[in-house]
Order: sequence, then C-alpha cells, then structure tokens
Amino acid sequence: MRTGEKLQRRTGDARIRAACVALLGALGCQGGNASGGATAGSATPAGSAAPAAARSAAPAAVGSASASGAASAQAKAAEAHAISLTSEDVVKVMNPKRQAPYSGPTGTLRGRVTIKGDPPPDTGLSFPIGKCGEAAATYGRLFRVGQQNAVADALVTVVNYSGYVPERDEAEKVTIHGCAFSKRTVVMSYGQRLEVANLDPLESYMPNLEGAPFMAVLVAVPQGDPVKFFPPQAGYYELVDKMPKPFLKAGVFVLKFATHDVTGLDGKFEIKGIPVGKVLTAALLPAIDQDVKKEIEIKEGDNTLDFELNFDLKKYNEKPHTMPSP
Repeated sequence: MRTGEKLQRRTGDARIRAACVALLGALGCQGGNASGGATAGSATPAGSAAPAAARSAAPAAVGSASASGAASAQAKAAEAHAISLTSEDVVKVMNPKRQAPYSGPTGTLRGRVTIKGDPPPDTGLSFPIGKCGEAAATYGRLFRVGQQNAVADALVTVVNYSGYVPERDEAEKVTIHGCAFSKRTVVMSYGQRLEVANLDPLESYMPNLEGAPFMAVLVAVPQGDPVKFFPPQAGYYELVDKMPKPFLKAGVFVLKFATHDVTGLDGKFEIKGIPVGKVLTAALLPAIDQDVKKEIEIKEGDNTLDFELNFDLKKYNEKPHTMPSP
C-alpha cells in the first residue's frame, strides 16, 4: 500500500473516534469534579441515546432547504424535537446540582498551540479542480500548520474548577467555502445547536451530522440560511457532506462544559469566564491522537498558557489507530 493511501485510511472514522472517546472520558466530565456529573471515563459515544421521537423518524433527502412543503414540515418537526440550553435533559447533564451560575472572580486563558517534529504528510486525497480552491489547503495534509509552527484545529479545554459556568451562545457556527469547512475540529456545549452556512456564490452542499438522528437532509444553498443540527447528547459526531465530497469532514465534540475553544491557523485560543483557582487544561489534536495536559492556577484577569505538541511520523505510522464504531 502506498504511503498516501495508508495515511488516507488512517484518517478514517475509527482512528478519530479513538482520540475523541479518550478525550471525552478524561476531560468531558467537568460535572464529575465540580458539578456532580458523570465520573471520568464514562463518556458514551454519540448517537446511542437519541430521543425516541427522533430515532423513529424516517429520513428524507430534499432538493433544497425550501424545496417543498413536505421538506419544510419535516424540518419544522425536527426542530420541534430539538434540545436547547434550557432543556431539562441538558440541565441534568450540564448542571446536575442545579447550581446558580458562578458569579465570583474569573479569569481568561489565552495562548498558542504549536507543534514540532516532522511536517504533516500528504493525505493522498484528490480534490475537484477549479471550484474547490480551499479544499487542498484544508484537507491535503494530515494536519494544518501555520506560521511559526502554529497548529490549527486543536481542541483546548479547561476543567476541574469549582462552580457552574453556563454556555453563553445558543449556537456554534461553521461555514463552508471552496469545498472546505471553516475548521476541521468543532467544539460545542451540550444544548447548543450547530449552524452550517454556505458562503459560496454558486456551489451547493448537503451537510449532515453523522451520529445524530435526522428527519430531512437539507441543502445548504449558496449564501442562504444555515442548516441547523441539534446533537441529542454529549459525545463525538462527524460533520460530512452528502453530495458527496468525501474529503469534506469535521470532527464535532459536544462537551459537558462550556470552557473550551479551537485554534485557528495562528494557533491561538481564548477561553473566558473561568473561575479562579487550580484547573486542569488540555490541548488535543485529533488528527494525530495526541494531547498535552497541564495543571495551572487561574488568577483573576488575564492568564497565558502555551502548549507544544510533537509529531513523529515514524511512531505515528507504527501506532494502531483503530477503534470499533459506536
């Protein structure tokens, strides 16, 4: 098997799920340390506890987001079963002790995630010529590296603080342009909805959140309204395109706490509203199954912390990257 084909296979669902489930088990349970939630290691793969009404619905593919009255009715039915930040099921997971939102002194954590070692190898993927100008830059290599070794798409989390920190935004937003998602790693809190908007002037896409129930597959029309998804539980999902463009993917982490961020090409992250005191931080790059954890003390105001990952291509190729699908 050629190197490109081997790397392409190792960027499949099973390898990414291994990293994701490991992270969710170790860090996806803030409630277990401060809010009375699940204990570490108890994360459940997404899609196994969807609401019964959504599970029983038969999916239907639709020509466009407003193609027919039936499609519109199905979309409205899907939203009728949707969860939100105030849903009882969400509150039980995110704030099981029914604590008031933390109102004490807080700090903001900023920093960069960088990577040293071997450069990211080519994935061996092929991309349409012309209309998919951003796809090769986004998915052409195992992971994305910016200037001064900054690494994109790294998930940064903060846990083990005292108190309940609610999510501020109702939606996590992702865009599509040039056959590429705006990020390869998406992080959101349980109860948020995921909105996927198409910025292209001509090209259409059919995004779908694998692992979540759906009643209709809607097209993200050029510069139209975003397609909305409602993850039914905390866990790991995958955002894909059903047109299909098999390379167009993003890992979606739905966590049980609101203190998280994902790095851009500059490697920078920012997490606000962290209660002061000792916390556990971590930076994970799902593409290489690698994370770095650090314990620090958050002080009121601004705090700075950088992470450095290391990529060894030989060790990566020798390491098994498989896990049974959930």
